[in-house]
Formats: sequence, structure tokens, C-alpha cells
Amino acid sequence: MYSWEFDILDKEIGKIKPTSYMLLHEMDARSRGREIVLEFLRRKLEKEHLVGFFNISYPLPILLMILKKHGIDAEKFLESERFAIIDTFGSIYDLKYNLKNVWYIEGSVSMELLSPKTARIVRRIKEKWTQIGLINEKEIWGVVMDISEYEKIFSEDETIRYFEVSGEVRRRDEAYTKFPKGTNIWVYSGNSEKVLPSIYRRAQYVLRTRSEITKDGVKRELIVLKTPKLGEVKRFRYSFTKEGVEFWPVD
Repeated sequence: MYSWEFDILDKEIGKIKPTSYMLLHEMDARSRGREIVLEFLRRKLEKEHLVGFFNISYPLPILLMILKKHGIDAEKFLESERFAIIDTFGSIYDLKYNLKNVWYIEGSVSMELLSPKTARIVRRIKEKWTQIGLINEKEIWGVVMDISEYEKIFSEDETIRYFEVSGEVRRRDEAYTKFPKGTNIWVYSGNSEKVLPSIYRRAQYVLRTRSEITKDGVKRELIVLKTPKLGEVKRFRYSFTKEGVEFWPVD
């Protein structure tokens, strides 16, 4: 089982089952839910685990700035071979940069082709990790940010179709049959009545972040809606500190 990298979450909801899918639904931007994922990512990288980051939301220079702001020296980790960025955003909008371990999808990027083409990149990354002796040494993580961008680029129906195709690819492609599967985090900030339920069903862990403005300032809440074992909803307050993110349970 894998750690959440936050002791209180390990204790209150249990550790993470390897090869699971985790959905973090950021209900509003003010909740800064994706920043929890970035803090999680930073801690995993500092422990030298293997991470593939699927960038759907930002031009690469902006993404690198965001990562740096959250304590992640992306170029250092890319050089270490333990971190790879699959730049879907750059592939779609033809904004490509020559940076080590940043990968691009070649040719047409449609919902039907996106998953098999991405799987080919994942296979090449895992082949490299295998060649240098890393693949069985550490945890493997995939972080996808932000799935709701697919709704804007394509459509709600095509986004759902992407997950259907992706599931089939993961059952058959060598990236997932020949090499160990990773554990995946999907960040979603939309509210589609079609897409959100579809992702919810596919995820073994579902977390939601939301915020409200009170007389004491912004209050942020993490709601754990679904885990393989949890029989009740768990709620946590959280705040951002110099050390990262601090959580405490809601009575």
C-alpha cells in the first residue's frame, strides 16, 4: 500500500491501493485542490518515486513555473530520469519545446487516437526506466491535470469516449501488460453531469475540494467520498503553509 504522504490521511482513510485510479474533483478554483496534488507530487518525487505527468492545461513554460512555485524543480527531476512530462497541451496546440524527458504526441490528436498514442509514449518511458534499473525499485505514479480541458477541446461525449477507449488500451497495450501499471490521479475541475459521473464510476478513490468565504476568511474542505474500504464520508479542513498543506479532521 502507498502513502498519501500526509500522516493524517494515512491514519483516517487508510493507505492507497497500488494501480488504483484516484479522482480529485476541484469544485471551485478558490479551494486550490490541484495544489494538494502538486504537494503530493513534490513529496513523491523527493522520495525518488517514478512519476509521469500528463499536462493538458498549460503551455510548458507556465507549467514549469507552477511546479517551481510549489517547490518542484522540474528540470532537475526530468534530468534525474525519474520524472517525465507527456505534454498533451503542447501536442494539441503545436507548442513544443526541446527538453529532456518531455514527450509529445506525433501527428493527429483526436479522442480515438489520443489513448493509443499516449500508451506508446508510456511504453517508451517504462522501457527507459527498465533499462536503467528503476522500474521495480519504486512506486509508479501518473498524474493527469486537468481532465476537464478535454471537454473544452473536444466535447463531453468525446471525453467519455476517451475513457472507454483508454480502458480498453490499458487492458491490451504492452505499456500496461508487459510493464508494471502505475497508480493514477485524475484532476477534474468541471461540473459536467455526463463526464463527472463517468469518471466517478471508474475511480476507486474520489476526493472533492470546495471552499467558502466566511467572516474569518476562506475555509477549505477536503471531502473523501469513496475509497475501496471506507463506508462513510470523511471530511477534513486544510490550509496552505510554508511547509505545504496541513489537514485536520472535521468533527
